Amino acid sequence: MTPQPGANPFMVVLSWLLLGIMLLVALGLGLIFLLVGWILLLPVLWRKRRQIKQMWQFNKAAQQAQRDARERHERQREQRDNQNDSSVIDGEYSVKNDD
Repeated sequence: MTPQPGANPFMVVLSWLLLGIMLLVALGLGLIFLLVGWILLLPVLWRKRRQIKQMWQFNKAAQQAQRDARERHERQREQRDNQNDSSVIDGEYSVKNDD
């Protein structure tokens, strides 16, 4: 990106300044569009808040159901293992005091 040997130094500096100004304008426009997009997103989220809340609750209930199913599976597996274990005695018991 070197200028030609016979280039006018004034034109080189002017072209670099013009490029810098164009980049700043593009950056400013991009930030303005981003800000306008965020501002316009607020009414959309406000209108969809009920659906978002339902989705969040459904997701929470699904996670709870997964935890419950996992615990139930673990208890069933433990009971099955205990039935096969000869050292476990099924039945009622009472605790006697050492008095």
